[in-house]
Amino acid sequence: MPLYEWRCARCDLTFEALVAVDAAKRRRPCPRCRRPSARVMSAARFNSGRAAAPIEARAPGAKPDVTRLQVPSLARMCWMDDRSAARLAAYKHGRGAEYDDTMATRREAKKRYGVAEEPPASHPHGHSPLADPAVFARRTAAARKSAKRSSAAKPRGAETVE
Repeated sequence: MPLYEWRCARCDLTFEALVAVDAAKRRRPCPRCRRPSARVMSAARFNSGRAAAPIEARAPGAKPDVTRLQVPSLARMCWMDDRSAARLAAYKHGRGAEYDDTMATRREAKKRYGVAEEPPASHPHGHSPLADPAVFARRTAAARKSAKRSSAAKPRGAETVE
């Protein structure tokens, strides 16, 4: 079944549906306002009777999808989410502008079709050594011990002159 596009004149929404060829001639209700919508011309892709090859099976000279490039694990910072790592890999391969354009196009399409944007992943840990409770406890104990030593070494009432 082919993929067709319809556009609602009332709410200015463009939507897609997989329908049989004979059913595509009829108007379809808009998913937002339920009014009948007219079919519009959209991009078409023709394969000579065979399915498109998956990315892994494409010609050796063909460029891989810019959003699927990966950074070696040693070069990936621990704070990086998958999106940040893919962007870094694209820039390292000299395809950074292509990555940014591709992602902007995807964001615009999601906004146009009313799909919610995924929030960035949260970072599960801090990078300060004091973020680790065990390290914090050891350092606090050492600071107290050092403070006791310095107060025991100094006679009471002695003042320092600078």
